[in-house]
Amino acid sequence: MKASALLGSGLVATALVTGCGGDDGGCPTADCTLKGRTVVKWSFNAYPERGFSMDSCSDMGVAKVSVDVQDADGVVTSLVEDCGIAQAVFSGLEPGDYTVFVMPLDGTGAVMLGAPITGTVAAGTLEVPTEVTVNVPYEAWPPGYDGTFLFRIAWGGVSCDASTPVIKDQTIKLVVNGVPQTLTTDDGQMTNGSDKKPCKKLTDEFPQSVLNVPFGPATFLVQGFDDTGTMTFGTSFETFVGAGISNPTLKFDVPLM
Repeated sequence: MKASALLGSGLVATALVTGCGGDDGGCPTADCTLKGRTVVKWSFNAYPERGFSMDSCSDMGVAKVSVDVQDADGVVTSLVEDCGIAQAVFSGLEPGDYTVFVMPLDGTGAVMLGAPITGTVAAGTLEVPTEVTVNVPYEAWPPGYDGTFLFRIAWGGVSCDASTPVIKDQTIKLVVNGVPQTLTTDDGQMTNGSDKKPCKKLTDEFPQSVLNVPFGPATFLVQGFDDTGTMTFGTSFETFVGAGISNPTLKFDVPLM
């Protein structure tokens, strides 16, 4: 037998002795058998393809998350965990595939969605634990959320003052859920696509930001103009506006046209 196998056997044996009381007798639970683990994780509005990692529990006002797993015979096993734990661990599920139901709960314990978000997972074993992540998509949440859109703009990978040609002015246009936004950044630039303002350097201490933007998928159009007023850089980006005020700063790299 290989040394690694001997070590693994020793660890399992130690776990069995420790978990079931060892020499001092007494088992802390009625069943001391080591069981497989099936882990259900959750995320809120995770859209990495749009450059947005996810929203937090506090962003969405979620206190706890209820997770049900249902086997092929309709038998349901349930757990409720604090939202910040970000997972529910089921121990000793019978072998087979399970349908997963994830429901966020508010501070009063009330459900926050019209229906749970579903996924699938196979029961884990002692040797091979399993896990699944269920993302609650933006369209599942009730209306009324908004958030801060924070961003920095690069031009061909560099700051506007280092680009070729140098960018003097920029325009930005923000469209959320198909609706153009007539909002203003913290430094006074409108998001309508026609408000030409001096470019913001990447080295500025703070990113540009727009408050109270509707929550959801967005298109961000950026144009850069040289000192003659000629548009030399420009493109659009598919992005996402998260809920709450403490969203990640998104970086958009505009190519030369």
